Amino acid sequence: MNKRAVIATSTGCLDYLNLDEPNLRILRMKIIMNDQTYDDFVEMNADEFYTHLKTDTSLVPTSSMPSPGELLELLDDLEQEGYDEVFIITISSELSGTYGVCTMAVKNYEGKLTTHVIDSRNAAISEGWLSLEALRLIKEDVPSSDIIAYLEQMRTNRKQYFMVDNLRLFVANGRLSGASGFIGSMLKIKPILEVNDDGKIVPFLKVRTQKKALQEMVNLVIEDLKQIDDFVVTYDTSDNKEGIAYVKEQMEQAFPGYTYYEAPITPVIGCHTGIGTVGIAYFNLTKK
Repeated sequence: MNKRAVIATSTGCLDYLNLDEPNLRILRMKIIMNDQTYDDFVEMNADEFYTHLKTDTSLVPTSSMPSPGELLELLDDLEQEGYDEVFIITISSELSGTYGVCTMAVKNYEGKLTTHVIDSRNAAISEGWLSLEALRLIKEDVPSSDIIAYLEQMRTNRKQYFMVDNLRLFVANGRLSGASGFIGSMLKIKPILEVNDDGKIVPFLKVRTQKKALQEMVNLVIEDLKQIDDFVVTYDTSDNKEGIAYVKEQMEQAFPGYTYYEAPITPVIGCHTGIGTVGIAYFNLTKK
């Protein structure tokens, strides 16, 4: 039987889910802070990272991609473990060059593994959810071509929103498309951002207070989900426990017992969101 694995990028936040997935490997992104480089989660996790940001409010951490050599090493390890095929699922190519690094590495791969590099067009736990779906389909012995088609359909069969408490790091690191309309008043608003179908983070709505922004974001999702028979929701936050609790409370009132996944925003993404972000996304499962 064909033995298949999934390589996810650490931006998918799967490290925080306490998973038991023998077919999963994680390719580590890097955090650069105070002239030091750290492997995402392994050398600096979310709690440690946000403590640094709280301590030094002028800190501007940055992120970097894994090297092609790191992916090639992972592929060699998987081949030695008896795997025949691997799905490499990356953060959106519009947010990072990691997809390009992976495709370049695969072109130079000289081993026997069959490799598929897939641009998730997502970030954070919604990116990670696609990797979990790939693992589920592998367990169900679904053909690889069908797994790829499913992931390519589901990656944009969703809405993904973030409420950002402060745009300072987004602007400093240049990760917000079309930000000019926000920058002048970024200290006075709590913007809602959207990950669009291309996988770009774009401005969606300007709101004056955090509570109103969170309520607006929840209202958007609830109104959509009223029209959908089957869905899954993902939540993430950069150390805004009250904000995410409020969003989850509103969602539970509207859809008691629904399925969701939740994780902290891992440091590599936190380099851009800063502290206080709350994200919510949903995938429409009725359009499988």
